[in-house]
Amino acid sequence: MKNIFELTKPARYTGGEWGSVTKNFDATACRIVLALPDVYEVGMSNLGLAILYSILNRRADTLCERVYAPWTDAEKILRTENTPLFALESKRAVREFDMLGFSLQYEMIYTNVLNMLDLAQIHLHAAERGDDEPFIVGGGPCVYNVEPVAEFFDFFIVGEAEEIFGEVVDVFIAWKSAGKVGGRRGFLRGLMSVRGIYVPSFYEPLYSGDDFLALKILEPSAPSKILKRIVRNFDATPTVEKPVVPFMEIIHDRAMLELFRGCSRGCRFCQAGMTYRPVRERKVETLRKIARRLIDSSGWDEISLTSLSSADYSCLPRLIDDLQRDFRAEKVSFSLPSLRIDSFSIELAERVQAVRKSGLTFAPEAGTQRLRDVINKNVTEQNLLDACAAAFAKGWKSVKLYFMMGLPTETDADIAGIAELAQKVVDLYRTIKNRRDVKVTVSVSCFVPKPFTPFQWAAQISAAEFERRQTLLKNLIRDKAITYNYHNARLSVLEGALARGDRKLSRVIESAWKFGAKFDGWSDMFKPDAWTEAFAACGIDPNFYSGRERNFWEPLPWEHTSPGVDKNFLLAEWERSQAGETTRDCRRTSCTGCGVCINLAAHVVDFLSIRNVELGIRNEDDADSIPNSSLLIPNCKYRAQIRKGSQIAVLSHLDYMNVFMRALIRSKLPAAWSEGFNPHLKVSFATALAVGVTSDCEYVDFELTAPVNELEVSTRLNEQLPVGAEIVRLKKLRGKSKPVMSLVDLSRYEVRLTFDEKFLPAAQSSARSFNAATEIKFTRVTPKKIRELELKRYLVGRVELELTGGELVIKFSVRITSEGSLKPSEVLKILRERFDFPTDLSTARINRTQLLHAGKNLLDV
Repeated sequence: MKNIFELTKPARYTGGEWGSVTKNFDATACRIVLALPDVYEVGMSNLGLAILYSILNRRADTLCERVYAPWTDAEKILRTENTPLFALESKRAVREFDMLGFSLQYEMIYTNVLNMLDLAQIHLHAAERGDDEPFIVGGGPCVYNVEPVAEFFDFFIVGEAEEIFGEVVDVFIAWKSAGKVGGRRGFLRGLMSVRGIYVPSFYEPLYSGDDFLALKILEPSAPSKILKRIVRNFDATPTVEKPVVPFMEIIHDRAMLELFRGCSRGCRFCQAGMTYRPVRERKVETLRKIARRLIDSSGWDEISLTSLSSADYSCLPRLIDDLQRDFRAEKVSFSLPSLRIDSFSIELAERVQAVRKSGLTFAPEAGTQRLRDVINKNVTEQNLLDACAAAFAKGWKSVKLYFMMGLPTETDADIAGIAELAQKVVDLYRTIKNRRDVKVTVSVSCFVPKPFTPFQWAAQISAAEFERRQTLLKNLIRDKAITYNYHNARLSVLEGALARGDRKLSRVIESAWKFGAKFDGWSDMFKPDAWTEAFAACGIDPNFYSGRERNFWEPLPWEHTSPGVDKNFLLAEWERSQAGETTRDCRRTSCTGCGVCINLAAHVVDFLSIRNVELGIRNEDDADSIPNSSLLIPNCKYRAQIRKGSQIAVLSHLDYMNVFMRALIRSKLPAAWSEGFNPHLKVSFATALAVGVTSDCEYVDFELTAPVNELEVSTRLNEQLPVGAEIVRLKKLRGKSKPVMSLVDLSRYEVRLTFDEKFLPAAQSSARSFNAATEIKFTRVTPKKIRELELKRYLVGRVELELTGGELVIKFSVRITSEGSLKPSEVLKILRERFDFPTDLSTARINRTQLLHAGKNLLDV
């Protein structure tokens, strides 16, 4: 894109992040680009895609790159310039790759898939694609009912992709080496040798009126049922070796350590709990090694212990103790995404948050015990109050509570129970602490029935009924200590239609996209009218899919794929839910008969149960191996001058700061940290640089807990800084010194642009008029405020022009004060608009050449 600096977040599209992989495109047999059809910040937070990116790029015959959904500003530029959607690493058009793989995380990103295909200039329908277009692959949680988007995909990977994707690559390379026999269909036939592959074009849906009847098999080699693939030995399964570390902040801006796969709790509303079975754990020793690689190669200072229910990891207390000992000297913190109330331990919470303390999150899911039994939550009100009481006594004062609304059998009494439970938590804090500074956040989502759950037959309530119940709860919450958040009801009902839809909904999704629907999961982007118009145009009633209770034995359009859970088990669980009966956790008692282990030839792997005695042994050799240097000598201070090149000019000042701090952590220099609840690196930066501006002289002060040779510090940091950032000078500070951010009083700039000599007299005249003006007032408009400023107050000396070799150089200096300063772009804009500068300056290259204090370089102060 030519106009990248016009974007709100240009770092979404630059690539070149630390840890990204670039290979020889033309010399690689199989070229894959992985996509999550949402913005960069969301896509880069997806662990599954990060794992596949790492695994595929380890193969010499395969390259894997990334692409995410461009935001509306970037889409406008792509369409205006007629530039096809491109991959981040090579900047090649996505349509030049062999495969484009979409991770389908939830139904409300389906229109983004179509938008990305259109931007990539790839045919939307698989049946229309030619031999020069990539195969479109789908995977992720939505594969357990992909019929609504089946017509847009060539094939789907059902289940866990770590092993199966490599088998797909093998089939592709063999087909390609043999001369692509049979064309696209020849490759798809070849995939029938791989278990866990669904090719929609090999099946034809049959209907009787509105009702789905069956899928007719069109290809003799296609299976009648596609069982999901799993990795049986999860402990030995490859994971992310060297994560891609983004320049900008993302949703989950931390290392992710996956403790185990699966969940055996059996919540009846939860699709992931059914489809990710069985539970397979990693050993503590394996997790410690993975954690060490993640931190050493990334520079993150936080590890999220992720899984569907991380607190259920059988060796969690030992793991946390070991990890904290491993990273004690590096100020790495740990977090659990959420805590189960019945397995909550205040001692465990304290250990997890020993470095940085944040609020606690619990998910009661329902407001009454009756309804919690219906959904098989297996937690009680007393469990929650006991957990909160222990937390409040230890100093916590912020709690988030997650609930669900619209669950089967729910009544207004259950809604009232949510408000009552939240109030009890507030009152409990005030009783224990005799203070009123508690904060309880109640977040209530709308229940969406999903395939392969005991509630897959249930009717979803209407949007109007959701809104009535939301208003009821809002009116029942009166205490200002309680914050109430809830989901968009119309969005949730649409999700319900797509979640249990059939292939006829492909027309609706395409029509909605043509009517302007995209980024439907973003509340400010959701266009319900576009969807209403789309359903009407296709003659389809969405209530048929969302609001209709299914007959238990009617054919369901998703039953040709299977996560291994038996239908009879789901039916039995439905019956138990209606009776308010709970089902035990198979890891804690005995098999509950879900069928997964038998159908998938797998078994539960719980290392505490298998090796309880062995796992009780502690290696004491490494317990106290690292002395705390800060207790021995005072911290050593350093100041570095960094060149910021065009490769990272798109980064905001905050993102640039993170780039340096992560490089400092990766360098393994003995970085100094602050004390307190939320320690941070002792680093300070000079004045911020505007986005799009390069610099020869960015300055940073930082502290180390031990003296290190200046050359070694510079070398080790440069090894970890990305392309475009380079330390050019570094100096150890001696004695007392003011922080660099308080020293800067002058900034010098050079602006370069290609220039026709015939315009030089006009340019010089413009500069003379500008310099002669004694006062230049202008208005600075930012998202937060509007300010009236006087430019000459901040400009030092004159604007100077110099023409060299067909390039015009504009030089000027700007004063930096405690009240503020000037942006170089503001000087150029006024020069052009008010003083008739003869050429456009908006695309000129701006470089900061010096930052000074009292006329001196900051390293010489």
